[in-house]
Amino acid sequence: MVTFKSLNLEFPQLETERLLLRELKSTDAEAMYRYLSDPEVTRYLATPAHRSLKQTQDLLNFLVSLFEKGEGFRWGITLKSGNAAGVIIGTCGYHAWAKDHFRAEIGYELARAYWGQGIMAEAIKTLLAFGFEHMALHRVEAMVLVGNTASARFLEKLGFQQEAVLRDYEFVQGRFRDVLLFSLLSKNYASHLTS
Repeated sequence: MVTFKSLNLEFPQLETERLLLRELKSTDAEAMYRYLSDPEVTRYLATPAHRSLKQTQDLLNFLVSLFEKGEGFRWGITLKSGNAAGVIIGTCGYHAWAKDHFRAEIGYELARAYWGQGIMAEAIKTLLAFGFEHMALHRVEAMVLVGNTASARFLEKLGFQQEAVLRDYEFVQGRFRDVLLFSLLSKNYASHLTS
């Protein structure tokens, strides 16, 4: 199987005004554990708050493997300046990349100390530009657990449209949960940029 790693392709680094989105490294586990052990951060994620650094390291290894296997990208979100410069404060990226169908799904999370500062919007706008312009995506999907109104509103502000409620779609933190399916098409992304 041909993978990005076997092709010696470098992980793309993305930059915004305040942020550097970079490849995740094994040394990021401790910084990720600090926010993934917060129940508020993991409230709508697939797993509950992390209880051990090993749990975070396992997740980190999985996220890194997405690029190595050619199945997606997961960037570490870091600030370019200030006390936390270079330290992972969240991640965002693409998974479930169906290259033959020109679509992928996004995922993201951010340390609670950085909520409400426009950081994730800045990161995801750059991520979307990369997806539509460099990955040749036609469709970007996002799944949001019912009840996560902040994430649903966030996606709508970025031009995503809710398409469906997927009943009992995911088994999350010990129970079946309904999921909202959102999507953004390349043509809508382009028009959203000019509006």
